[in-house]
Order: sequence, then structure tokens, then C-alpha cells
Amino acid sequence: MKTNTNTVVNATKPFIKHQAPSQSGFGALEVMIALMIGAIVIIGAVVWYPKLTNNSNNGNELENVSSLLTNTRQLKTASGYGAANTDLIPTLLNGGGIPDNMQKSGGAVFNSWDGAVTIKSTGTGYTLTYGGLPPQNCIFLATKASNSSTVTTSINGGAATPGEITAVTASGACSGATNTVTWAGR
Repeated sequence: MKTNTNTVVNATKPFIKHQAPSQSGFGALEVMIALMIGAIVIIGAVVWYPKLTNNSNNGNELENVSSLLTNTRQLKTASGYGAANTDLIPTLLNGGGIPDNMQKSGGAVFNSWDGAVTIKSTGTGYTLTYGGLPPQNCIFLATKASNSSTVTTSINGGAATPGEITAVTASGACSGATNTVTWAGR
């Protein structure tokens, strides 16, 4: 006897392979991660930028002080630097003795912190004064630009010290919100 077996295929529910739809663009998670990384970079820049520019300003101003001291010495004649209290800035401006990166307005010169820079004759010598210095910059310039035996350094009108100024001395003297350092030479 023969049995007839019929195989029935359900045509209404064919075998379908399910695939995840392909995605183009970024998902919310990726965008959030990118935003967090961007925020961290911006915060880092805000925190480090003042420190980096402050170090750059210190280096630039140290070079400026050195240039100004050298260029002022070149003005000396047999009788000195002119009458006492003569402003030497105009002569240095006319002769190209003021560094190009310094701020100039009319006959006045300013440092990176907008403090006045003056150079005056004492007759046989001169004084270079840097005003408007924040404490950390005052300490830096007073200690780094005072290593010459031919120049004395005075901080905020204190006693003129020949040669090196230590960081401890400068830290105690550069105590104002803004400070002034004066170098005197012959």
C-alpha cells in the first residue's frame, strides 16, 4: 500500500533572513563622545593658555630688557648719557634701539603687561624702569635680568642691589599687585 504524503509549505510566512538596517551618519553616543572630547580640549586650552602666554611673555621681556640695556649702553659718550633726567626713549626710538615686539604709542614704550618702560639718564649712567609687573613676572625678570655685575637692580623703589637677585629676595620684594623693577648702569 502506498501512502501519499504531501508536504505543505506555508507560503504566507516565507523564510526571511533579518538584517540590521545599515546606518549612515553618527549615532547619539558617538556625538556625545565627540562633544565631551571637544569640551575637554576647550577646558584644557582655557587653563593652559595663560600659563603658556605668561612663559612666552617672560621670555620675550627678558630679551627686551637685555636689548634695551645693550642699546642704551651704546648711547654713552665721553661725557655720559646727557643731562640727568634726560629721557633716552626718543633717542632709542629714532635709532632703532627699541625691540620691534614692544608696544609703542607716540614717544612712550610699554611692556607685555601694559606697564610703562622708561629709560632716563643719570648723567654718567642710566636707569631702565619696567612698571606694571604682576608678582610672578616681577620675580622672573628681577632674578633673570640681574646677573650682570655692571647693573644694579631695585624692586619697587627698594635698595639697589648689584649682581644677582635671589628668588627669595625677589619674592619678598615683588609683593604688590603690580610692581616696578629698575636696572641702573653706567
